[in-house]
Amino acid sequence: MAAISSTTPATTYASPTPSRRMTLGFARARRQWRGLSQNTRATLWMLLSFCFFTFEMIATRMLGDSVPTAQLVLVRSAAQLIVLTPFLIQAGPAAFRTQHMRLHATRGLLSVLGFFAFFYSYSQLPLASAVSISFARNLFIVAFAALVLGEIVRWRRWTATVIGLVGVLVIMRPGVQDLSPAYVVAVGGAAMGAAITLATRALATREAPVQIMAYIAVFTTLGSLVPGLIAWKAPDAWQAFWLCVIGFFGPIGQYIAIRAFRLGEASALAPVDYARLLFAVGAGLIVFGEVPDRYTLAGAGIIIASTLYITYREAVLARQARAAS
Repeated sequence: MAAISSTTPATTYASPTPSRRMTLGFARARRQWRGLSQNTRATLWMLLSFCFFTFEMIATRMLGDSVPTAQLVLVRSAAQLIVLTPFLIQAGPAAFRTQHMRLHATRGLLSVLGFFAFFYSYSQLPLASAVSISFARNLFIVAFAALVLGEIVRWRRWTATVIGLVGVLVIMRPGVQDLSPAYVVAVGGAAMGAAITLATRALATREAPVQIMAYIAVFTTLGSLVPGLIAWKAPDAWQAFWLCVIGFFGPIGQYIAIRAFRLGEASALAPVDYARLLFAVGAGLIVFGEVPDRYTLAGAGIIIASTLYITYREAVLARQARAAS
């Protein structure tokens, strides 16, 4: 009987298609992302938000005096409301249900004033100087907490606050150079930022995040509507492009920053904030040819050292309070 021969077909393996490789790569990156600690992921989110904020700063400087500040504030506020609209629709009427309307209104007014200070100072000052002065916000938080809220602030934090404000004066150099009003506005913006932070802390213990965000968007838009429309100038194509950059990158950056703060610990993220200065110096150097002078660098160093010490002291006091309870 003749043997029956059989052949086994060879198994062939097709190489993954480009779309399949992309899917596998995405899944691998997602596993690696989830393997990171929450603070690490929050830090990366925060650094990403700085990229968006840097583009907003560049757009503000590009527009300079060619577009009224009130118009910039209106565009930024309205864009924030538009970006937030899908979340408000999803939340429904609960997003506007509140028993703290006066506190929301105060927070909204502070935000409008803060926007005005931001756009005016960043359009007039070197980016490194404007960002360095903005770090004084933490110094004003200490002063406001003591003078307005009646919190006990001991000599160490008061000393650090005074030293930090000396750093602001080093950057401004009053009496050595002609003091631009933009410096004064920048300092006012830092103080406004401190007041906004304290108002947000007060709201955070009473309201859900979506309610806080909703009222910020509504009040800033309403607060900037009349002055923005009065000052409105029809933009040309170049100005319209940079207005779109502000309207897109600003709100998205703020959303990413909120994600970072919700994910990570405040004490871990506080030092990361000073990376904004590196972004500002880089943008100023590459885009505008701005080289920070020694006064700006010295003042920034004094402010950063002071605020880092204040952050450290607050962390120490918080640990002591937890241990005592």
